[in-house]
Amino acid sequence: MTLERAETVFWIAHLPMMVLFCAGMWVVLAGWRRGGSSRRPSGAPWRRMWLLVKGFIAEAWFNRRLLRNSFWRWLTHFMLLSGFMLTMGLSGISALSDKLLIHVFHLEHVDWIAMWVNQDHPVTAVLNEIGALLMTIGLLFFVVRRYLFRIPQLRTGPMDTWMVVGLGLILLSGWVTELVRLNSAHAGSTACYAFVAYPMAPLLNGLQLDWNSAYAWMYLIHGLLTSIVIVTIPFSKFMHVIAGALVTVGRQVEQEVGHAEA
Repeated sequence: MTLERAETVFWIAHLPMMVLFCAGMWVVLAGWRRGGSSRRPSGAPWRRMWLLVKGFIAEAWFNRRLLRNSFWRWLTHFMLLSGFMLTMGLSGISALSDKLLIHVFHLEHVDWIAMWVNQDHPVTAVLNEIGALLMTIGLLFFVVRRYLFRIPQLRTGPMDTWMVVGLGLILLSGWVTELVRLNSAHAGSTACYAFVAYPMAPLLNGLQLDWNSAYAWMYLIHGLLTSIVIVTIPFSKFMHVIAGALVTVGRQVEQEVGHAEA
């Protein structure tokens, strides 16, 4: 299989799953809205947006309440969410730059746009490694606390297990894909900035593989696994992790806008 064919198959499968993801998010958020306050704040849209962003950072991302209750639970949450947001954000920016800004508007000559498509650019390589490393360490912390130490006050149900399996599949396939790529013709001259995968890539040199074809297959497998996990987010423990924080943020926005209007 060639990389071009793998990309085509990926997008054919990925786009419908993202439609399902958006539909699921709509259903869940609509349910939260019906269960919350029926008052719709009438403040300026820019102010509401700023309050939502500020509240998300404080309550969902940095999660101050969780930090006050348990540092290790907070650290696990922070690393998993930060790594996931960073890697998914980079993937989104890369797709936007490649499919729209370059192929449609032909802006490949703009360095700050072209760099997002180059996986071995110093900025993208380092950020990708940081994101994957944060997720990996955070997942290991989660597994240790939930499954090895089995802390009594932490209830571990099927959704917790699915989160571990889903993230584990994404991370494992992602690291393998990167190691295979670094042994293929798709590795650039600045691949050394992948500071985790690059030193490990020579360990696979003894395998007699068609590295270019292997990379195409791993690209497709990793992409489809990631898409499958993402489409389950609205109805899984992934969403439950930040649900309480999002509800808190919504209430704070209504209160702050209401006070400003009073």
